[in-house]
Amino acid sequence: MGFLARFFPPSLETRLQNQREQWLRVPNLSPALQQMLAAPLPDFNAAITEVPWLIFDFETSGLDADRDRILSIGSIVAQQGQIGLASARHHYIAGEHPVNAHSAVVNHITPEMLRNGIALDEAMEALFTDLHAKVAVVHGRMVERAFINAWLSSRYGREDLPLLWVDTLELERRYQQAARQMQNDLRLSSIRRDYQLPDYPAHHALCDAVATAELLLAQLYARSHEQGLPLKAFLCE
Repeated sequence: MGFLARFFPPSLETRLQNQREQWLRVPNLSPALQQMLAAPLPDFNAAITEVPWLIFDFETSGLDADRDRILSIGSIVAQQGQIGLASARHHYIAGEHPVNAHSAVVNHITPEMLRNGIALDEAMEALFTDLHAKVAVVHGRMVERAFINAWLSSRYGREDLPLLWVDTLELERRYQQAARQMQNDLRLSSIRRDYQLPDYPAHHALCDAVATAELLLAQLYARSHEQGLPLKAFLCE
């Protein structure tokens, strides 16, 4: 690392662009990944609501991305501060491994639901197609990121796709730390109640995606001074 790089590290925008260029040199990238990575990065100085979001959620058979698997993916698009219900997608993921009893109790996904599901590769292609020129919005990105990494590693031998992440859980943690009002329960349903949002069925990928979209809008509108802040103020490093 050079002298200037140590004291003046590259910006997040520069790092993401460099990472995208490296990924584009990976052999046999899928068409959806190629198009997503080749798209221009959004204006990091634009207000967060001026940049389209893809809000998504994974339901999985457990939390170990190397051992467990994705059971369903739900997503929805939001633009200009409005959630586009017509854009909603929900896919069950077919697979060879049986559903374990614990995950079935949590998310109520049974083998019968997965029987007519789509292949994971097809579902990931659909996700990356929808992420084209959008910010990825999730609640607790550690899960979605880990399972995306596991899929990338199995297919391309590398991880850490340069997505633009906004995490409503991390935002809430930041707000609570600033107000010195930390609470231990940062589950999506609990935080929604703090913003007087209605209860939705939990552990359904599409319901959780819609719930996360509403939460991010509520977080922004509860702090009107933040609505005009640039996108870069909300992105996860």
